Amino acid sequence: MLLFSDSMLKFNLFHVFTNTTTLHSTVTVHCRNHLSDFSVSVSNTNHHKDHSFTLSSIINSSGLSPETALKLSKRLKLKKSDDGPNAVIQLLRNYGFSDSQLSTLVKKHPFVLLSKPEKTLLPKLNFLQSIGVSTTDLPNVLIGNISFFTTSLEKNIIPRYHLIRSIVRDDKEVVSVFKRGTWNLGGDSMVPNIEVLRKLGVPQTSISHLVCNYSAVAFIDHSIFVEAVNSVKVMGFDPSKLNFVLALQVFVKIKKEIWESKFKIFERLGWSKDICVLAFQRYPPYILISEKKIVKTMNFLVKDMGLSPEDIARSPNILNRNLESTIMPRCAVVKILKSRGLIKSDMLIGTFIKISEKTFFDRYVIPFQNDLPLVLAVYEGQVLD
Repeated sequence: MLLFSDSMLKFNLFHVFTNTTTLHSTVTVHCRNHLSDFSVSVSNTNHHKDHSFTLSSIINSSGLSPETALKLSKRLKLKKSDDGPNAVIQLLRNYGFSDSQLSTLVKKHPFVLLSKPEKTLLPKLNFLQSIGVSTTDLPNVLIGNISFFTTSLEKNIIPRYHLIRSIVRDDKEVVSVFKRGTWNLGGDSMVPNIEVLRKLGVPQTSISHLVCNYSAVAFIDHSIFVEAVNSVKVMGFDPSKLNFVLALQVFVKIKKEIWESKFKIFERLGWSKDICVLAFQRYPPYILISEKKIVKTMNFLVKDMGLSPEDIARSPNILNRNLESTIMPRCAVVKILKSRGLIKSDMLIGTFIKISEKTFFDRYVIPFQNDLPLVLAVYEGQVLD
């Protein structure tokens, strides 16, 4: 006999619809380019690491153009110092680079192989680790910020670090900026832009959110930034709320004609202009969603779930969630629970999409311990009439 505790039932009920399983298979890849000196086959699996994956195979697997490969080949042949390309590869491996990450790096910046490991690379790697970049994150930070390899640590990287550090709360947030590949954006506008926000009373939490998540917006030309700030103020956003900076990044990113075209899409789907504005005030990023995703999600929620356009406008954040992997599975759970009268009437559409399953059940689901057939049917993926 299969026994479930109440907590197990609630967990399984939600996860049978919301979890997916990723299957991993062994793949053999054969790579060849025009660099004849380094033409090899590459083989790797999840169970065995090929330790012969060396300089030649790194270059071959990088997918370099014939011209770049030939140029690199000539440079490598001329290089006779002890700090050669293999030393570069070994150093990067020691700092967390996998073979595939090395190949990606070489494709983006082939001449990193000509660097001097001890003199140029090691100090930069040590600096990044000193501010909290983990070994796991380090390869992605460097692949996303190729300029790290071509700029001076003392003249460029460290000063830029101090500049960003002066406008966020800690090194962790600086690392967040670096991880997004935007550390090397123009710095002339950064400080005056942030000063505009501080004078308006925008709290540090919102400033950090803007800089860490929308760095390109925070560092944009000052005149564009001020114009966007004024537009947000005109719409009545409260500077003390996070939505102020969320609206700001929208105004910076889209032009007036795009804004108006998005409103027309929603008007065709049943929203009035006033509802569009109300939704924007509730969740500004919804206006950035693609037309295809908007139409597909709205049609599902209106036609399949029976929601009104006004219902969706009250929780526009739902439009930003993945339809197939999040919205549809969770709606299936809610439909079944509703059919048995187990959903409380005060639940909003966006609630069950964004909260955890535990909070959902605790707050909005009537206890169903005695309805074991229902729970097992849902758990086993059966469809109830």
